Amino acid sequence: MAAKNSSANIFFIESTCSPNPSYRSWCSLESWATQHPEKTVWFILVSPFINDATGVRKRLFNQYSNIRIVTSNLEEIFNETPLWELFNSDKWLKNTTWAEINLSDMLRVALVWKWGGIYADTDSICIKSTSNLTDAVGMGEDMIIINAILIGQPRHKVFWMLMEDIQQNFKGDIWGENGPHAITRVMNELCKTTNFTEIARSGKGCANMRVLPIESFYPIPYQQHKKYTEDRNETDLAKLFNGSYVLHFWNKLTENTPVSAKSHSILNTAAKKFCPVTYKIATLESNFF
Repeated sequence: MAAKNSSANIFFIESTCSPNPSYRSWCSLESWATQHPEKTVWFILVSPFINDATGVRKRLFNQYSNIRIVTSNLEEIFNETPLWELFNSDKWLKNTTWAEINLSDMLRVALVWKWGGIYADTDSICIKSTSNLTDAVGMGEDMIIINAILIGQPRHKVFWMLMEDIQQNFKGDIWGENGPHAITRVMNELCKTTNFTEIARSGKGCANMRVLPIESFYPIPYQQHKKYTEDRNETDLAKLFNGSYVLHFWNKLTENTPVSAKSHSILNTAAKKFCPVTYKIATLESNFF
């Protein structure tokens, strides 16, 4: 990988070893590439190759000069980080059904700490440029910080501390323990509070890291995930999500819910607008997205 130490990186990870990323994953990449033409969008694969039978990868390459697809050198990424020992111990692989999520939780923070920029989950559609955000994380429900979007300059203290926390408190068999719970612990310690709402309202953050309000990245909480796939009367995204940069559509909960290309759902409307190349290919192959 030839990423430079820069805030101009946007990182995505395919940690499942699948050679067939979903259309929704490609849509996510495309939306971030569209909203950030000045940044390089990296799709980092654990699998050694991608099957491009549908032609979506080729079409995206032709349309966007800022997309890069690379295989991962895990040793290079974890070298000289607090996660080196954990990675080499294989603890993240053993006695767990979440190996790919454990790896992703580790990779994302190491990438942003080492090279700087943005990490985003592949179930996020970017609807507005985040270029005005230098160092930021976002709140979810119940005073939890969610690690689906991480923004930081290289060598940021918060992400070093997050890697240390994951190393020291690693629990491979508990969902979220090495992700949202870990970054929440770190921000609790640095901010000396569990009330992130007040910090978000102040706009100041702590330890040179802003905590953004819920609507910034997670405007629909996971408990209400069906709102993304249901038909609705109002589909003006600018009106619905005026304070949002990203729509995180909770793929583990929505992936088995097909969305008709004729539907008036938030997910269908957002995909049609913010990832037009992917959407066109997906809906030519099927009536559902």
